[in-house]
Amino acid sequence: MRIVTRKQHIAFEAAQAVPLQAGKRIRTLNDLHNLLSLATFSPNHAAFIDSLDIILLSAFLPSALRATLASLPNLTDLILIAPRLRNPVALRGIHLPQLQYFRTDLSHVILTNFLAAHPHIMNLDLVGNSRHCDVPCPLQEVDFRATKSLSGPACCAVQIAPSGLTRLTMDLEGSSTGPTHPLRMLDPPLPGLYALIVDIRDDDYNILDEIARACPSVRKLKLIEKPLTKNGDTLPRCPCEDPCIWSEALKRLEVLEELLFRTSALLVRRAGDWNEEFKLVMSWVNGARRPRSRAHVRPHPKLYHIGIWYGGPAGGGCVTHWSKPYRSQWERAVSIVNPPADHLFI
Repeated sequence: MRIVTRKQHIAFEAAQAVPLQAGKRIRTLNDLHNLLSLATFSPNHAAFIDSLDIILLSAFLPSALRATLASLPNLTDLILIAPRLRNPVALRGIHLPQLQYFRTDLSHVILTNFLAAHPHIMNLDLVGNSRHCDVPCPLQEVDFRATKSLSGPACCAVQIAPSGLTRLTMDLEGSSTGPTHPLRMLDPPLPGLYALIVDIRDDDYNILDEIARACPSVRKLKLIEKPLTKNGDTLPRCPCEDPCIWSEALKRLEVLEELLFRTSALLVRRAGDWNEEFKLVMSWVNGARRPRSRAHVRPHPKLYHIGIWYGGPAGGGCVTHWSKPYRSQWERAVSIVNPPADHLFI
């Protein structure tokens, strides 16, 4: 006959009193232990939980984490942010058969075995852990064929991106010291990529050509300029400095529908001026006839939304959104002068 201690009985009674919740948030070690206790004494609760958000900023033993995750068989979404978790076998032996979404800041060395055991993850978000381009990412050996959405440091993302990817976000932090953008390392191309969010350098004026080569079917494109190159007193060229070249490069993205571009460059003389912004947007959409050329300018075949945040590297500047309704003319939908630094630019 099993002997139940008073402490176990209290834990059991407490577990039965907790209402069923599909999502759980863990912010302290006490939260983690309470969830483990709940899952241990109430398997029905454990089976009901499908979403777990863990952010633990202090050090802790990975055994509690492993036991907690192992007790939740139906997890589909997992956020695991633990900057002080450095044990290379911290996730060893954990198998979550339903896991579809995984966001984490753990070292890629720690993640290798875990991700290899979860080839069915469709949405993978690798936070931080930027690497230099000359260092092979340990995740290269993992099979990511099921992954459809990938976010992470650029130099790792280009090494592990599967050919069937539909959404890709690449962070340039820590990857900017090389002579070329990491996107140029992407081989083979991603023919089915639908949405791309990518950091670019403030002198990377051929970036659209690289995107057209690597992601020819992209429909949603967001470029975030990072002022990372400093060469004395020389100001780098803005990628869109020449409207003719910029427009022709955009037209190589033949199915592009939406473009968002954030830059510290002052693209117009007066921030928020309707006429100046209209001329700028039209030069991107239509291009401009070069001197002595009789060729007619042709508009981009698919583009219907352009959003620009210009003139403010860390807040400020101006956010403007222009759109072209079906069979109509381009019009300005949004104009915000001096937006806050945390403005949601979408």
